[in-house]
Amino acid sequence: MWDMSSFLTALLVYSIGTASPGPGNLSIANAAMNHGRKAGLVMAVGVISGSICWGILTALGISAILISSQSFMIWLKLLGAAYLLWLAWKALRDAFRSGNLSTRVTKPHKHLRSYYLQGLGLHLSNPKAALTWFTVTSVGLTSGAPVWQSYLLVATCGFLGVLIFGLYALIFASRMAAKYLNRARRGFDLICAVFYVLVAIGFLLSLR
Repeated sequence: MWDMSSFLTALLVYSIGTASPGPGNLSIANAAMNHGRKAGLVMAVGVISGSICWGILTALGISAILISSQSFMIWLKLLGAAYLLWLAWKALRDAFRSGNLSTRVTKPHKHLRSYYLQGLGLHLSNPKAALTWFTVTSVGLTSGAPVWQSYLLVATCGFLGVLIFGLYALIFASRMAAKYLNRARRGFDLICAVFYVLVAIGFLLSLR
């Protein structure tokens, strides 16, 4: 039997978790602000692709097996920490780059795949993403729920993720936002760098 209230609660949990500041949101905002709307949107597609991958694995029951493996979680946290430190270095480099947002240069279309891969790698290497999906499915699906409900939940959450992450990219790439973000660009880049480092440290400390 389909418990609609549980399903809607799961969507609310996913929406709040997706909209709240995190590595994915900050990376999308940073890419859009520094490199333009197209870069931000492509990175958003990469992030949501990684999210949907975890969602499908959760629906299949594979993520539960992976999460229960201590060695897998250790390597995933190490990979996630290393990736976040690399993103912190990139944010620091952008922070001390000369120029303002009105003179930013968007990379050619053929190089946009790097933004997609950055977003995809960011989410796939984040152990919290797997745990979040595990929570969402635990809330949204009752015991003995048919498989189609699992995939419907993943698809609906994926659609919400596209809207939320895409909105981040569009807002931070807009001309109106650029007018106000020119002064704050360096500070925002530094905040991103510090946030990445803190999350990476959190991953490493959780290895104890």
